[in-house]
Amino acid sequence: MPQRFSEVVSLLYKPPTGRRQVFALSRKQAERLPRLQSIAIISITSPERPLASLEDFNHLLRLRFADVDFLNPNLSKRAQSRLSDSFRADQAREIHAFIRGLPDNVPSVVVHCEGGFSRSCAVALSIHRLYGYDTEVQHLTEANPSILKTMLAAS
Repeated sequence: MPQRFSEVVSLLYKPPTGRRQVFALSRKQAERLPRLQSIAIISITSPERPLASLEDFNHLLRLRFADVDFLNPNLSKRAQSRLSDSFRADQAREIHAFIRGLPDNVPSVVVHCEGGFSRSCAVALSIHRLYGYDTEVQHLTEANPSILKTMLAAS
């Protein structure tokens, strides 16, 4: 279950002192975020969709990949047809470099995908696990297992 937008915005305006935080949101929610210099965005769009409207963010990483759990042995035909567009290790390395390169005055990372349930949750959960960012794990329960495993392996 994704967090309520108003809760996230409140936390973005008042980040925890001395700690960093990560959130997973939908594309629609991310496009409504306040343009604060203290926020970094990881924007994940489906290959067939236009880029999200996220102008004016100083720290923005844009990625395109399909929401495919490629480790699932029982993939649907639709998912099988999208395997070539699924998450790759080089994209995981891009995310790691982006996170490691954030200045100290950027305590908040927002990861968005189309719905805010699978891809963004997997990336946010991996940032939490690998880099110690604060998050509410109960909001990340639908994380794509393949993306999470790739992120953790690429660290």
